[in-house]
Amino acid sequence: MATMIEAERIKWEQRHQGQPPGDPEAFLIEALELMPRGLALDVAAGRGRNSIAMARAGMRVVAADFSSSAITALAEIARVEHLPIWPVIADFDNFALRDSRFDAIVNINFLDRALFPHFKRALRLGGILVVETFLVDQASSWHISNQRFLLDHYELRELVAGLELIRYREGLFPFLDGTSAWRAGAVARKV
Repeated sequence: MATMIEAERIKWEQRHQGQPPGDPEAFLIEALELMPRGLALDVAAGRGRNSIAMARAGMRVVAADFSSSAITALAEIARVEHLPIWPVIADFDNFALRDSRFDAIVNINFLDRALFPHFKRALRLGGILVVETFLVDQASSWHISNQRFLLDHYELRELVAGLELIRYREGLFPFLDGTSAWRAGAVARKV
């Protein structure tokens, strides 16, 4: 019988298998102009839609995800397009971040509250943290049973406390495909 972690890994492997990277998150595109052109970390990068956008914008990107099929697909795209992306298979329960290592950290659609102190330490002075994920309101429309993956209202402000908040938004936001979702997003700088 598979453990919960193994079952979760299998689910994500199947979800990523043979799929294209997709379009980058709109909130990331809006934040690109504020991000330093240095070394970036894409947390839970999946097939690399946000990593690819950052690399094309002139950043070097460490793309970390625990799905080997997603990381393998991203590595192939980076190789073919000659993009400065270093795909890494990572378990975020045991992912070590060195202090003052990154100019930018991007965390989209993944929520592990315990990582935020590590993100703050891993940013260089002037580094930017970009976070966007789902709010607790989304549970009713998606019937999400585990609400630990959803932000409470204004919780993201607390998670980025200690950084200079540059942009913040929270509410129901439309996607290009006509759907919408309850989201919170922050762009914050280490000063």
